[in-house]
Amino acid sequence: MSDLRPPSGARRPDNARPRSETEHTHEGEPEIFIDPPTPAELGAIERHLACLPMHSGATARWEPVVRALIVTQEGAGPAGNYAASPRWKAQSWHQSLNQVTQLVRRTGSWPSVIVADSVDSPPGLGQALKRIGWHAVQHETVLWVGRASTVAHLDPSMRIEAVQPRSVATHEAVEREIFGLPEEMAEARRQALATALGSGSLRAYVVRLDGEPVAVARLSQGEGVAGIYALGVREPFRGQGYGTLLTTIATRAGMAVGNRLVWLSVEDGNDTARHVYQKLHFQVAFAWARWLASPE
Repeated sequence: MSDLRPPSGARRPDNARPRSETEHTHEGEPEIFIDPPTPAELGAIERHLACLPMHSGATARWEPVVRALIVTQEGAGPAGNYAASPRWKAQSWHQSLNQVTQLVRRTGSWPSVIVADSVDSPPGLGQALKRIGWHAVQHETVLWVGRASTVAHLDPSMRIEAVQPRSVATHEAVEREIFGLPEEMAEARRQALATALGSGSLRAYVVRLDGEPVAVARLSQGEGVAGIYALGVREPFRGQGYGTLLTTIATRAGMAVGNRLVWLSVEDGNDTARHVYQKLHFQVAFAWARWLASPE
């Protein structure tokens, strides 16, 4: 879907909204206040979130008849076949939901809808789905930041690499280990990652310590916003600051190409990650959930 694919430009657009920052001192420490996301920016973040599977070979299209974004990916189940960004009328949302359900069923997947609180319409859609028997199987919160933290002093034995299309194997293998993905997906994942990197819509990073890869992350370019995802640290190296470092690096990279905001999504209940992101000045944008249709 060409109108949803992120731009690959590396320069801050001339018409970009100026960053608005106010700085003062509080208890001896400087505080910087940045304008929160506008409704348009929240919508851009939500669409970007929904379209992240495009980097793995999914397709996404806006269906004006059902007023929702339809994401499809062969063999990916509800995680890759769903509706998102519903813009439904309060008096006819049942009808829209039925139409979306039929569209998703045609993919051979169980009907799934992603609903973002305070962004999607009608308001309270998630609770309405719950009342008719749908089940929320994933709860996350999107955080945003409008400033990049300082990169900590790097260990001389540490190296941060920007992955190139010709060098995706290491990144894919480490990512697969961290997130427990099946080995049979490896070749398809490598091909999709190389394609996304080559398009300029995605960047990927690997942190090495004494030559050994210890952490990975992806940075996706959206509609004037950048998103960090698939950030993880290998088990023996967790709790040593590599996730914080990589989040900082990716944030700075996202802003360096002209985005006012960088966002990421964290699973509800992951207090350790939330604490790290709060230290890096991330703030809540909106909560979202993936809803599955009730059994028939």
